[in-house]
Amino acid sequence: MVRIKVRGSYDLDLTMYPSFASSLFDKLGRNRWVKLYGAFKGLKLRFDGRFVESNVNRPEIVEELSGLWYDPEEHLREVSRGLRNKILPVLDEYSGLRLSINPYDKELMFVSTVLSQRADYHATVVRWVRAVASMLEIYGDVRRVPISALGRSYQLRRAEVAVRECLRVIELDKSPGFESTWDLKRKLLGCKYVGPKVANAYIMFTRRAPYTAPVDIHFQRFVKRLGLLDYRRKPVKSVCSRYACWSCPFRSECLEAAAVENFRALSSWIQTVAYVHDKRYCSRGLCGECRLKKVCSSP
Repeated sequence: MVRIKVRGSYDLDLTMYPSFASSLFDKLGRNRWVKLYGAFKGLKLRFDGRFVESNVNRPEIVEELSGLWYDPEEHLREVSRGLRNKILPVLDEYSGLRLSINPYDKELMFVSTVLSQRADYHATVVRWVRAVASMLEIYGDVRRVPISALGRSYQLRRAEVAVRECLRVIELDKSPGFESTWDLKRKLLGCKYVGPKVANAYIMFTRRAPYTAPVDIHFQRFVKRLGLLDYRRKPVKSVCSRYACWSCPFRSECLEAAAVENFRALSSWIQTVAYVHDKRYCSRGLCGECRLKKVCSSP
C-alpha cells in the first residue's frame, strides 16, 4: 500500500472525469476508483481529503494515474503577467483538477483517442474502449480485435484501420527513451485517420507532456470566450506532418502553436479545463450558474 500526501487543492473525481485513462476504471464512490482492465488491473485509488491511497506500492504509477504528478499552480510563473491574470479565475475554479495519464496501456489509450472523434466520451467511447479491452484479454493482440464488429459507427471502422497502421509506432513508443514528442507526433500523423487532435491526445494521456494541447471544439470555445488567445487557424495534418510548432510558417496564426508558446506547461491543463467547463456549463446553457461568467465574453 502507498499513501501520498496531497499538497494544495485536489479532487480525484474531477481529475478522472475528463481523462481517457478513466475508461479503464470504475468509480466505486466519492473519490474512490478501481482499475478494471489492462496493466495493474485491480489497482485502487482513494482520496481521503489529505492522502491518495492505493493498494499498489508504486508511487510513480499512483501519481500518474491519479494526476498528482502535475500541479497547475507550479507552472503559473511560466506565462506572462497579463495572461496569468486571465488564468487566475480559471485556477480558482478548477484548482482541484490535475492531469491523469496512463503510460501503461498505450494501445488502449490510442484506441480511446481514435474512437473519441465526434463521439461522446462518457456516453459512447468508454463503452467501446471497455469492450475492446475485454476482447484484448482474449485475443492478446489489439490488431486481432474486431473493433468494427462492435457496431455500425464509422469511428469503429476507422479505429480498426488506425490501430493496425499505428501499432508499430505505439510499440516503439513503449521502448525506454523513444524519440522526442515531435518525432512521435510526426510518426502518428503518418497513419490513416490520425490527425493533429488525435496525435496530441494520445501524447497528452500517455506522457508527462503538459505542453501538449489537442485542439478540439471545447478548447476553441474556451480560449475565445475568455479572451486567452488570438488565432486565425487550427492545426492541419498536412502542415503538422512537416513542421514542429516552433518552426511552422503558420505559427503566428495557429491555435496550437499559440497555446504552446503562451500557455507552455499549462497547455494540457487548460485544454482539460475547457472540456470540463464546456460539459458543465457552456453546452448546457447554464451561464447563470457559471462562476467564470464575469470574465466570459459571451455569457
